[in-house]
Amino acid sequence: MNRRLKDEITNVISKAKIVKNLARKKFISSFVLGLVKSRNVQFCEVARHLNNDAKTVSNEIRIQDFFREAEIDYKQVAILLTCMLPSDQKSRLCIDRTEWNFGKTQVNILMIIAGCGDFQIPLYWELLDNKSGNSSSDNRINLLDLCLKVIGKERIGYIVGDREFIGHKWVKYLKYNDIKFVMRLPKHHTIQY
Repeated sequence: MNRRLKDEITNVISKAKIVKNLARKKFISSFVLGLVKSRNVQFCEVARHLNNDAKTVSNEIRIQDFFREAEIDYKQVAILLTCMLPSDQKSRLCIDRTEWNFGKTQVNILMIIAGCGDFQIPLYWELLDNKSGNSSSDNRINLLDLCLKVIGKERIGYIVGDREFIGHKWVKYLKYNDIKFVMRLPKHHTIQY
């Protein structure tokens, strides 16, 4: 990998306040470089590129330990990621919910992604603790409020979402905050102006 790119990533990560410990900051730099080299997000693949002097299994355990033990400031992560978005263009936000099965456990994640053109970054997410998997208007409003604090309302062009992101309180919140939105509606719903 280009030494200059590696130095730049290390420099940016060292200044970010994602974690407090210097050793953990160095690990994040190595992990990001491993992500870039492997072009993969699976720990077992990133571990192959983390530290050539250690066994891949040891690297994978180190990655697992980091994500299990480190206190990560996700607001700082969002601020860092937002810096990658073009500052001269408005960003598109996309809200979505995804459901994963982890063994016998069902995991529901509400996520907001920011993007311009073909470039998207995950900005904020929340694990939903309900069995239905659906998000409430309050879940969406709270998550979008976090995004607004980081990205700024003036940089948002519009927000898009699927047909599950409906509800009077949610739409009223978007209109009150003057956030343009494009939401798919179930075909049995009608809109009145």
